[in-house]
Amino acid sequence: MHSLRSTATRAVRLLLDQQPNTTAKIAFAWTIAAGPALARASRLDWATDGTLRVQASSDNWRRELRRARPTLAARLAELLGPDVVRKITIG
Repeated sequence: MHSLRSTATRAVRLLLDQQPNTTAKIAFAWTIAAGPALARASRLDWATDGTLRVQASSDNWRRELRRARPTLAARLAELLGPDVVRKITIG
């Protein structure tokens, strides 16, 4: 038996796999991976070389994003595949 979370993640991954890699697709995956609070506290810039630049809205959010970076990277890889977002920089 699979959990609802893992089933939902697989379903979203299948839908995202059918779309081209665009900034909008990466932003959508970021919102899911980061959750509503972190997503609202950040602005994204995605480069086709796989670098995701995240700009935090304050120093406190910057610290939270840096702490969460490994988890966020794993979630993005789960949603988008391992080679879409290769590096996350937080400023």
